[in-house]
Amino acid sequence: MSPPSTFPPEIFDNIIDELATSKNALSACSLVHSSWAPRSKTHMFRNIAYKVDSPERDQRPSGDRTAAFQQHVASNRTVASYARHLVLTLTNRENIAAEIPQASQLHDLLSLILKCSNLIIYSVNDAVLTRLLGFIRQNNRLKRISLQSVIVDPSAFDVFMTCVAIRTRELQALHLHDVWAPDWITDAWSRWRTGHAGCNPKYKSHSLTKLCISHCEDGVIPAILRAFDVQGLQRLALLSLDWDSCAAMVSATLHATLLDLTMDFSNHRPMSSNVSREDHIFYRLASIPNLQLVLKHFRDAPSVLHRLYCASSQRQPLLQKLHLHFRRYPSPTDTMVDKALAELCSIIPLRISIGFDAEEGVRAACATTVCSREQIAALFPFMNRRGSLRFQSLDDWWDDSESRKSDF
Repeated sequence: MSPPSTFPPEIFDNIIDELATSKNALSACSLVHSSWAPRSKTHMFRNIAYKVDSPERDQRPSGDRTAAFQQHVASNRTVASYARHLVLTLTNRENIAAEIPQASQLHDLLSLILKCSNLIIYSVNDAVLTRLLGFIRQNNRLKRISLQSVIVDPSAFDVFMTCVAIRTRELQALHLHDVWAPDWITDAWSRWRTGHAGCNPKYKSHSLTKLCISHCEDGVIPAILRAFDVQGLQRLALLSLDWDSCAAMVSATLHATLLDLTMDFSNHRPMSSNVSREDHIFYRLASIPNLQLVLKHFRDAPSVLHRLYCASSQRQPLLQKLHLHFRRYPSPTDTMVDKALAELCSIIPLRISIGFDAEEGVRAACATTVCSREQIAALFPFMNRRGSLRFQSLDDWWDDSESRKSDF
């Protein structure tokens, strides 16, 4: 009779790995069992990620499942020693802090992804924030942190970001999505920003190379700039933010060696006659090799492209690749984008591509829009003659599903 396998059963149900394409193949792989043995010199797992989901019908509450996993980790050190990527889905409950693992049990993580559901952090002394800070303090080798769907008091968020910057000196990638202030605090971020001075520069983190901020309160960016030195950024994404917030972040990276920038112009206010104060933004855009611009309508693109042309004609541009991503499909009369691209390509030999939101692609076509590739291509006679029109999707390098493959 063969001895019972030492391979933890939690791996089969809760841990996602790239060793096999399916859980069945993973369970049947004898190499996994042999490599899990204590005498094994190497481990076949490239990464191990434990995921705690929200409780579903006919399932134990996530807190109970988390406790069971933590008890197993406490009795089997090999689980903690090979865990590299932790994904937590937290819910707004009284015992939510208990869903965060003890730092002493998982101590060698490379990435932490917090997917929250109506999580509210009331103050600096909130139990969840205290537990998170304690966890991060012990996992100071973290290279990637993602925080999603959080309602947080501005002072608590500022403390959290400062502690992250101080404790994780090797942090390379930061993703903030849907971070807002509580409804009962009127103009919370503005009041906090006005009454709070910048932190000591010596405490700033200088290791950050990738940053994505999307659907966040406008005060999030000042908090990031207080805690992190953004001059080392190589990839930056600013999505669904207030225009002033985008401009502030781009201005802060004037001396950074940015290689990729994704910037959302969907919320860009109409340009006034006095636009000289925005010139430095477009000078910056023209100096980035790979640029992705997200626009709501086709009619919004010509003015943006013309400003980019003016900036490129006055200074030596470094722009090599331009991707235009539209929230809406064009109408049959939207031909000005092709003319604006022709103007821009007259001074820069660009590689140009266009794309659309996925949800737009499944909508039924109506008489006022064109959605097939052939119809859209007909709106770009210059680009077709040039043979350089490409259709491709937005490079969402910050997406969690690809983080383990592309980031580290």
